[in-house]
Formats: sequence, structure tokens, C-alpha cells
Amino acid sequence: MTVKVNLSVIVLGLLCFCRPLFAQNPEPEQDAPGENQDFILLQNRSGGITITGYRGTEKSVVIPESFQGLPVTVIGNKAFFGKELSAVRVPKTVTAVEPLAFAGNQLDSLELPGVVRIGYEAFADNRITRLSLSGDLSSIGQRAFINNQLRVIDIPGRVTNIGKDAFAGNPLTSITLGANRNIFASQGFEPSFVNYYTSTGRRAGVYIKTGSIWCLREPDPEVRE
Repeated sequence: MTVKVNLSVIVLGLLCFCRPLFAQNPEPEQDAPGENQDFILLQNRSGGITITGYRGTEKSVVIPESFQGLPVTVIGNKAFFGKELSAVRVPKTVTAVEPLAFAGNQLDSLELPGVVRIGYEAFADNRITRLSLSGDLSSIGQRAFINNQLRVIDIPGRVTNIGKDAFAGNPLTSITLGANRNIFASQGFEPSFVNYYTSTGRRAGVYIKTGSIWCLREPDPEVRE
């Protein structure tokens, strides 16, 4: 006996059978909401993450230590320029802050616990009154802190380069400095301070300004030579 098979019926049956299987496949993966939505990221040559931009709306920003297991090591050129930030927390993983990264904001307090290099005008034109620099810091770029409200600064002993006008436009009255530093008025320090530091034999210590006169406190044991 010959059995005739209707091919269209078989095809239709297979489609009906397979449709639930296809429906179980996941939709294409979308960008999940999360903290990285506020930052524009780039993997850098050192294997870490550079933040190259900020698209968030918060004025108080906490920079994360890592993204997807990679450390955030660099704040890129103009990354937070003119964003009206009032506060920023920089993690110890960040070792470099590039030119104009935080310029033109309203920051009043700043801690840079791991930063080794600060670029040109990185924090220019803010309102910074309190500044804490890493003991590993080696370079402060030109105009890095120009036009802030710094009265007290502690320059780490490993700093080998301070750029032109780095501290210009700040009402400095207390400067903690190691011995035999290369300090010049062109870096934004008062000529009277430079002259006095030189006259002491470039001794380490805390230099205090009273009125228009600078004096050297007894060297602090913690002052880095």
C-alpha cells in the first residue's frame, strides 16, 4: 500500500513544534544600567581605564576604583572640565590627572592619594581651600592649581618638577617643604617666600607667613627631606 505524504503539513508541524524553542532564546543583550553610564571610558596602554568624559548630572562625583575588573588609573584630558562639580572623590588607583581634567569647576576640597602626575591646568579655576597630595607625587604641571583659594600646601618630597604658575593666584600662608627643593617665583610662589627659603639654606620645614613676613618653624620630623 502506498502512503501519500503531504509535505506542507509536515513543514507546518515542524514550525509549530519549533516556535516555542525559538521564543525561549534571549533577546539581544542591552547595556545594563549602572554607574558606568555617567562616565565615558577608554582602556589605556597600561591595561587600566582612562575616564575621558562625564555625562552625569551629579555635582558631587565618586570616581570608582575599577570597571569590569580593570583599575581606573587616569583621568583624561578635559574629562570633567566645566561640569560645575562641587566635590570629587579620587581613588588611590588613579595615578595621573591629565590637562584641564577638573578645570573650571567649584571644588573646595581635594585629596589625591595615589596621583603621581598632575597635568597642565588640571585643577585651575576652582575654589580649593584644602589639598592633600600623594607622597608619590613627582610632577605638578604648569598652572595646575592656578586661581584657587589655597592657604596651606604640603609639597611631597618626591616632587621633582613644578611647572610655571602652578600655584599662582592662591593666598598661600603656610608651605610645608622638604630640603633643597628647586622653588621659584615663576611657579606661583611669592618672591619673598623664595628669598626666605633660600636664605635658610633651603631647609626642610613648615614656612608660615604672618602679615608680610615669612618664618620657619622648627622642622617637623614628618617633613620629607
